[in-house]
Formats: sequence, C-alpha cells, structure tokens
Amino acid sequence: MALRSLSKRANTLLGRGLVALGCVVAALCLALMGYARTGAVGAGHTWDGAGPAYLTSAVRGGTHTCAVTPDSGEERTVDVPSWPNRGPHVDGRRLDPWFSGPAQVACTDDVTFTHGWVVRVYPLVEQWLALLAGIVLALVGLDRLGLFRHTSRYP
Repeated sequence: MALRSLSKRANTLLGRGLVALGCVVAALCLALMGYARTGAVGAGHTWDGAGPAYLTSAVRGGTHTCAVTPDSGEERTVDVPSWPNRGPHVDGRRLDPWFSGPAQVACTDDVTFTHGWVVRVYPLVEQWLALLAGIVLALVGLDRLGLFRHTSRYP
C-alpha cells in the first residue's frame, strides 16, 4: 500500500513538473513571437552595427527591398519576405554586420527592425517547433495527472 502511494505521488509530481515546464516553454516562445513585432516600424532605420539585426515585413504581400548603407563599408541590398496572408508567422531576414560603425537602412515598404540579443533566438521562433514542444509537454503532464482519463459515472 505504501509503495502504491509513493508511485502515485511521484506520478503527480512528474505531471505537475511537465505542465509547468511546458507552460514556461510555450510562454517564452509566444513572448519572443510578440517581441519580433515590437521593433521600430518604418521605411527607414539606423543600425548601430554592434550586433545582428532582423528585418520582418510589416506589410502583407510581395517581397520588400531594403538598402543598407553603412558609414564605412559597402552598400548592400537585401530582400525581406512579406508577412504571410494568414497567421502570425514570423519570417524575415537576419543580417550580420559586415561593417563597423552605424548604417542607414532604407526600405521600399514598412518593415519591423529589431536588433540586440533576441535576434539570436529568432530561428527558434520561426520554426514553431518550440511552441509545439511546450504544448506537448503540458499535455503529457496533464495526462499524467489524469485529466484525459475517461471514467463513467454509470456502471
């Protein structure tokens, strides 16, 4: 009897832990998706060149072109994929600095310009795999807690 009680307690702790971990992973992924849309929106931006930058379209449809003109270095033109017609999918273009000092970014349409530490984790957000993993972990935890077990009230 004591062994059964210990097994049930371990199962409950495992279920709660999986639910908590899944919720943290999913919340972190959703927060990063939201952060991808909070950068400066406009057709012109200033990039300090201290780290990578990420350009996402703020307009649906078509490909958008941006010209990056550094104060010291060669000018480059990059294409930024448009925001998909459906869903909140984040798809954009990551740029690593090839110059030193600041640069002007001029685009044909409005784009969201983000730079800093969060740019390094954007590929994880683009794949939706982290969000799916968090949801699956939470569902497995809920199953361990007995949420999906069918018990009939009727004999």
